Amino acid sequence: MKPKNPRHALLGACAIAMTLAGPVSWAQSAGMDHGSMGHGTAPATGAPPVGSLPASDGAGERGYDSYGIHPHMMDNAPTWQVLFDKFGAARNRDGQNALEWDGRYWFGTAANRLVVKSEGERESGGGSDGKVEAFWSHAVSPFWDLQLGARRDIGTGPKRNWAAIGIEGVLPYNIELETTAYAGPSGRTALALKAEYDLLLTQRLIFTPELEASLYGKDDPARGIGSGLSQGALSLRLRYEVTREFAPYVGVSFERKFGQTARYAADAGEGRSQAAIIAGVRFWF
Repeated sequence: MKPKNPRHALLGACAIAMTLAGPVSWAQSAGMDHGSMGHGTAPATGAPPVGSLPASDGAGERGYDSYGIHPHMMDNAPTWQVLFDKFGAARNRDGQNALEWDGRYWFGTAANRLVVKSEGERESGGGSDGKVEAFWSHAVSPFWDLQLGARRDIGTGPKRNWAAIGIEGVLPYNIELETTAYAGPSGRTALALKAEYDLLLTQRLIFTPELEASLYGKDDPARGIGSGLSQGALSLRLRYEVTREFAPYVGVSFERKFGQTARYAADAGEGRSQAAIIAGVRFWF
């Protein structure tokens, strides 16, 4: 018989010893005191114990502020936006064309903003009418803003400057309303009203009726404006939102002059009422 290698004999003896010692070693490790190794308790971090915070309704004995937890809204970062509800062309029943716009820019927070508005039209024959306004807008409730600022009339005729105060917000059924009162030199006063509503026919197709009215406290013959209810307008627009930021629209508009304003228009050879087809784009960024 061939003699065994001494090295192989030593390895075999070690294997037998480890096999016999395995159950004993496992039993000893199962009874090991892990607490002595620092695994039993978590290091102190200053946080309140689990389950000690008050209920979410604040009915607990201690409020969240006692733990340094304070409720706050993420609406204090200033942002900005440019929005044009109307930017396009109009053609009236007399065959006259005009460029019309109605837009705004704002910068600020949800509570306080600088708001710049402008609307008007420029006719192909050269006449134009419009206004530019700038406001400090302050939120007085979740749905209403108080606005203080100034207005300047632009276009044909003398330029007029006004101090302005108004309120803008959302009525029930999501009707958007703007009401602004004005006071100017020589005792001039005015009131402007605008209301509109977005009716979703589909997720992208939206029908928007818009109603406007203007009232003045005294006659202004140089601008063709009479006292009382001066002018009213109704527009009906149908837009398709290619994206939320870009939506072409088509529609019709109707305008009517009243009282002394209508007489000024008749003296200038203009009609008391007018209808037009409108088309353009609504966009914002």
